[in-house]
Amino acid sequence: MAVVLSACGYQRDPGPLSAMVSPAIAPTAAEIANPLRGQYEEMLNPLFPQGNPAQQRYAAWPASYDASLRVSWRQLQPVDPHTLPPDAPDDRKFDFSVIDDSLRKLADRNMRLVLGVYTYRSCCENSYPDNTNIAIPDWMRSAANTYPAPPTGSHPGATQVVPNWNDPNYLNAFGQLLAALGRRYDGDERLSVFEFSGYGDFGENQVAYLRDALGAPGPSADDSSAKLGYYSQFRDQSIIKASIGQLVAANVDAFPHTQLLVTPQNPEIVRQLLADDVTKKLSAPVGIRLDCLGVQSALPEWAESNDSHYVRFNDAVVNAIKQRLTSALVISDWCRLPNGADSRSYYEKGLHDIIRYHVSMTSSADFPDRDSMSVMDPKLYALWAQANTSAGYRYSVQAQPGSQSIQGKVASISVIWTNYGSAAATEHWVPGYKLVDFPGTVVRSLPATVNLKTLVHDDSSESREEAVPESSTESVHVDLTGLAPGHYTLRASVEWQQHKAGASHVVNYAPMALARDGRDSTGLYPVATLDITGDSTPAGGQ
Repeated sequence: MAVVLSACGYQRDPGPLSAMVSPAIAPTAAEIANPLRGQYEEMLNPLFPQGNPAQQRYAAWPASYDASLRVSWRQLQPVDPHTLPPDAPDDRKFDFSVIDDSLRKLADRNMRLVLGVYTYRSCCENSYPDNTNIAIPDWMRSAANTYPAPPTGSHPGATQVVPNWNDPNYLNAFGQLLAALGRRYDGDERLSVFEFSGYGDFGENQVAYLRDALGAPGPSADDSSAKLGYYSQFRDQSIIKASIGQLVAANVDAFPHTQLLVTPQNPEIVRQLLADDVTKKLSAPVGIRLDCLGVQSALPEWAESNDSHYVRFNDAVVNAIKQRLTSALVISDWCRLPNGADSRSYYEKGLHDIIRYHVSMTSSADFPDRDSMSVMDPKLYALWAQANTSAGYRYSVQAQPGSQSIQGKVASISVIWTNYGSAAATEHWVPGYKLVDFPGTVVRSLPATVNLKTLVHDDSSESREEAVPESSTESVHVDLTGLAPGHYTLRASVEWQQHKAGASHVVNYAPMALARDGRDSTGLYPVATLDITGDSTPAGGQ
């Protein structure tokens, strides 16, 4: 006796609330664009494939709500603050025009910004002014070490100016920069994420380039605990524990209302940022940025290698970072393909790591076909596309056929929420239901009890091609009292409510796009119908 509603393509199950069955859209079929998931514009690079004219055979990527930018300290503070009056306003002390301009242009496109600040970057400019690679202000050079041009590498002729990460003047001045950034942007909803800043090569919390190219390695494993205050076995760290504590406090104090993110190369930085007392100060747990997707292991050696001191001694920080991968935002960058490496294996590894490590966002740059002048192999494109569509949350919802019931004047039906993506949503998304009459007026608003943040499958498989769906079922109850005879539709939606109190700039997003058909103009998805007869009872009811 089922009735097929041919206009919408749904099947309706007879009863007091009749389920409308709509299969979920598979990740291999279409991208579902939403904030903080899928492909994002890394360093403001356009989305692929439309960002590369050679790839016109492939349809443009649907959309992104996010872009990233890392800015040098040198660009933000060219004027020596000691030459200004003590009460000089931030606008005189700093030049935030590059950030302001990016926020404004992105907001015009309904996008937000992931921001970080770096104080040294070993690559990748074609040339440097005065043949000197420097990312700190000139007035801070007394707190830096200068290395002669390395004989090998991408820029053998460029002198390298590397901060002394433990210099008190460096730490105090950078802390003042962070405080000013927080005053200006922590209450700005156009800024979605701030990356932990102040240490390392391109802000990524390691200085392996100093070890490998500049002849300035960090302390050896045997000396590291005494010299750094924590164990470091790969000689790619030079910041001491006390300096880490000062930078952690400065970042946390500056951005308590903005999602923080950390590249996890330094175990002590991770330990301090993931600590409970830090989490309590923030609006959300600190997320993770994974580097070099497709080539390197997603987690750093100290957190995953069997030879790691932290793994061998079962240090609590290892479990902490692995747990954080399932509960917080995870952003990744693709890696440049090494010479002689196989492209298919590269994209397959990227896909597997996205699923295994619960990656939410994938970068629009640095993968091998990003700037290729040849058309991308269709099989490789399919792998790349699947990696991007699998990243992040991908929810669907539908009522369970045959689950309807009625008790007195209350009709009930079971509704199943499923996440088909690699990660859960980490922002404040609020699911709920609305009962809509035939003309389209909302006559009932009903809360949902499902917690979307918990719908993620914790799977350590190294070769899974698709994320394992994670579901939750709840019973939705509709009070029929006072409802006029007629045809009604029970509709579900997920509202974005990630707002900052007293925001300087407000962002509003439409309800979440779900991985199923049937979305109406207000962002609602039909899950069931209700027909009430002239005697005020549901059709098929008791």
